Amino acid sequence: MPVTSPEASVASTEQSGSPPRNTFSLRKSAIIAGKIAVTVGCLWYVARQIELAKIAEGIRAIDIGWASLAVGFAVLQIPVLGLRWSEILAALGVHDERISRAAAVVVTSIGAFFAQVLPAVAGEGVRAWYLVRLGSQWRAAVTSLVIDRAVGVGLLIALGFVTLLLPSGFTALGGSRVLVLAVYAALLFAGVVGLLLVPWIAPVLGRWRYTRWIADLAVDAHRVLVGPRSLTIVGLGCVIHALTIAIIWSLGRAQGLALSVPDAAVLFTVMIGVALVPISVSGWGLREVAVLSLLGHYGVAPERALLFSICFGLTMAVGSLPGALAWLLYSVPPAQPAAVRSG
Repeated sequence: MPVTSPEASVASTEQSGSPPRNTFSLRKSAIIAGKIAVTVGCLWYVARQIELAKIAEGIRAIDIGWASLAVGFAVLQIPVLGLRWSEILAALGVHDERISRAAAVVVTSIGAFFAQVLPAVAGEGVRAWYLVRLGSQWRAAVTSLVIDRAVGVGLLIALGFVTLLLPSGFTALGGSRVLVLAVYAALLFAGVVGLLLVPWIAPVLGRWRYTRWIADLAVDAHRVLVGPRSLTIVGLGCVIHALTIAIIWSLGRAQGLALSVPDAAVLFTVMIGVALVPISVSGWGLREVAVLSLLGHYGVAPERALLFSICFGLTMAVGSLPGALAWLLYSVPPAQPAAVRSG
């Protein structure tokens, strides 16, 4: 039997595997560098419009009681996120004594913590890794997370559309209200029609190798969003967004901003919508520019608007800290093969 020398193995590996890995690494590094550049550029643009002395005054004037309430809402939001994900997993048939509701909540808290200290995709990767370690297949783990994120974005668009119909001065959006409403309506219509047409479209897409994964994902999404657990999933998603609106409203009270609930809902649509654009680090920078622009149209000083946006980001970060404790204490032994468990 011929033996391959280590030198030959290394040479073969370098010839066959290194270029793709190097290319991927360079591409990933370029994407991260681009996001950092956008964030720094946005923050630099914002910093040119403020006076640090007024920021310090605003910090001293923050009402700790209202700020603490906002943090409480942020902490409460994570278990609800975990319950929604658990319902999605159950709808996909990924649920047993190891992948329980409690496990989903703990893993979600860990993922939320990593999403605050690293790019948001890292939090999803952590959740997928834990789920696989609990016994799920990688495909099911990734599918559940894609659907979970899609539910959140879809409800954000739906609530944003309804919010812009409410009586709030912020709904003018600097004259862009009609355009934003039209875009939201088009997205909602496309999403609902696409979901309803899945039983007819999926078999067609499943005929080709390169679109088969789209068909599988569409079928799974249809099972989750049109199945018996759909109302629970949508209801939990609405509670999550309502808690974010409560956070914004509480932070407004903490800084003496007289925000009504509709005002907070409009700010929620803008702040979370901008944060979903994947060109900055967890939405930082872009969110500050958007908040300064929106609040500036209604006479809010740039310093107060910037402090409000920063407090929102810090509140979400502090609210994720229980996930750090869960990460340190939660130990998951790898799932054993089915044959071993049955024996």
